[in-house]
Amino acid sequence: MPNRQPVPARPWRDRSNSLGYIQGGTEAQADLLRQVLAQLPCDGAESLEWRTPEGKRVSARCEDLCRRVLSAPGLAERTDEAQWQPSAYATQWLENKDDSFLAAHLHAQVKFFGELLLAIGDQTKHADLLKVATETYGLNWTSLSPVRDRTGWLRSLGMIELWGQRVVRTELGDALLEVLPLCPPESARGEGEEVAEPDGGEEEQLAFFGDSLQLEQVDLRNRRALIGYIPRGNASESRDGDSTLTATAALRRLVALLGDGTGLEEFSELCASEFGISKRSFTTMMHALRHTGLVEQTSFNRFAPSEEAHQVIDEGNERLLAAHLHMRYLFFGEILRHLDKPATTSMLVAVAKETYGYTQASNGEVRLRLAFLQEAGLVERVDWQRFRVTGAGRSFAKRLTLQLPVEAVPEKADSSEHVDAPRTPVSEMAIAQLRQYGNVGTDSREFEEAVGRAFAFLGFKAEHLGGAGRTDVLCIAQLAAKDRYRIIVDAKSSGNGQVAESSVKFDALRDHKRKHKADHVVVVGPEFAPRLKNWAAENEVILLRIEDLATLLDHHSRNPMPLTELRDVFSRIDTFSDDLTERYQALERRSLLMRRIIDLAFQEAVDEDPVDDGYISVENIIYALRKEFTPRPSRQEVDELIAFLSSPVVAALESTKGRHKLIDSPQNLALRLAGLGGTVGMD
Repeated sequence: MPNRQPVPARPWRDRSNSLGYIQGGTEAQADLLRQVLAQLPCDGAESLEWRTPEGKRVSARCEDLCRRVLSAPGLAERTDEAQWQPSAYATQWLENKDDSFLAAHLHAQVKFFGELLLAIGDQTKHADLLKVATETYGLNWTSLSPVRDRTGWLRSLGMIELWGQRVVRTELGDALLEVLPLCPPESARGEGEEVAEPDGGEEEQLAFFGDSLQLEQVDLRNRRALIGYIPRGNASESRDGDSTLTATAALRRLVALLGDGTGLEEFSELCASEFGISKRSFTTMMHALRHTGLVEQTSFNRFAPSEEAHQVIDEGNERLLAAHLHMRYLFFGEILRHLDKPATTSMLVAVAKETYGYTQASNGEVRLRLAFLQEAGLVERVDWQRFRVTGAGRSFAKRLTLQLPVEAVPEKADSSEHVDAPRTPVSEMAIAQLRQYGNVGTDSREFEEAVGRAFAFLGFKAEHLGGAGRTDVLCIAQLAAKDRYRIIVDAKSSGNGQVAESSVKFDALRDHKRKHKADHVVVVGPEFAPRLKNWAAENEVILLRIEDLATLLDHHSRNPMPLTELRDVFSRIDTFSDDLTERYQALERRSLLMRRIIDLAFQEAVDEDPVDDGYISVENIIYALRKEFTPRPSRQEVDELIAFLSSPVVAALESTKGRHKLIDSPQNLALRLAGLGGTVGMD
């Protein structure tokens, strides 16, 4: 190997988990790459063409090949003119013709590349390398495919050879291994020893809160469950698709937009310009923003930053903000207690529910908490899926009062208390099957069928198709002709927990969309390679993570969304997740309002007041509700729910001259509504 400085390796967590494959032969990857790079720069819409060692012509759209195969390992990059060109390293490789140079570059960009070379012994087979990748380096691989992708490239570059089933390192591979900066296994697993950060006056800084941080356990258990919707600016006219604010920066910008105080209508216009959000989204955002305690109402329809807002969100005070949010929201600082070993978002959701009884925990809510903690330097990302606590995070957690695990099962609630509606057996089964088959990688048909059942639960007529030239699942909203629409769903199971860039074929999805006359395209998978998210938006494809679909099914089992509303959500590619959350929050709010109206009527009925005789007025209902709900419920909202509960079919309330009385027990009401659901339900 020529005497060159080794390519600086990126941190393990920032390296790509997948290595693309150029169609045309495993051992010919280097030669095929030369043919492709020689045709760049090239417009994305043009076709690239190359020959296999057997002389067969192969072609692909430039945009697709460069994005899916060449961009992640840093071999091609997009210019300002929307063309694709070879990267600087790829250009040097074409000039120096040194395959060791390219191998070193791939090692710097891709996980378990040079480390694979190190793992080769005297009698090493592909299965042995997979074992090293999973057990020694902590990679979540369940098939030999990612190992074979790497050995294919290494064979094409002359670093290894295949002797029967044995993988053998060549002299060139030995020479390369001597100069590569390899990642220690414990660092790859996220278990490396870290140097504790100096205090830096943190204790003095947190003194800003006085005794407020010393919360009682009852206060910790009564913190709010949901942070809610915080816009990031990716839909605004002033930002391109890749320019999104961090959660902390978004809060900082929102407070700055308020200035010393701003009218609600003006603030709505400022947010629309800055973040590109609709009026409906603005209402949801205001609901979340007010509960952060950073914004307060100063007069009718006028809002201003709270007294502590500016100090809490100023740059450099990210840990003050973390402490502030810990005092207001469930399972915030407690996260730090559970990241001594790297954990995924889904693992933390399970901890939140099982250890702290935080039943409303979701991947989205936990990801938002992690974002704030990460920006404060209290948590760091190990790889695309896992996080761990930092030394500063451990020190910070000691200064907080944390909620203790829930040890006892609460006593059975009486008839006036609310009990969350349970998931239906159908939704529970659908969620379990999505998780079971979505991370296997080999049971693609089972996963496709599980996805079909999930969409059927949402109300669609879902037909599993599969096979060459056909979509996996075709979903039809069986409504009147004017309202009817179709969705094609591509199910992507992945053994390593992440759908690779090369696995989503946007050209094929466009063909399927035309063939099935579909209105929308959805791809379901466990997790998606980062670049896929932007590509999907450009191709009008929704990427739906398994855990987000599970959350959707959970919400739907409690507060079903009409198919007409789902159609509107699927039409919003850029804001799909936010819009979905917003609409389910509105449905949940309606259910909570109805529950509280029943609670108030029940309390009035059992009060034995001889004057009111069990009746409660609309005005009193609204007065009680306005203390509990933000934004305050309108008269129209309350009237609509009372009219529903007073109908002969529901028969919950008796109404006389604007006053209302409970005429049946809440238990009978629940049974009656459940019975109505069973009557109209369809197989």
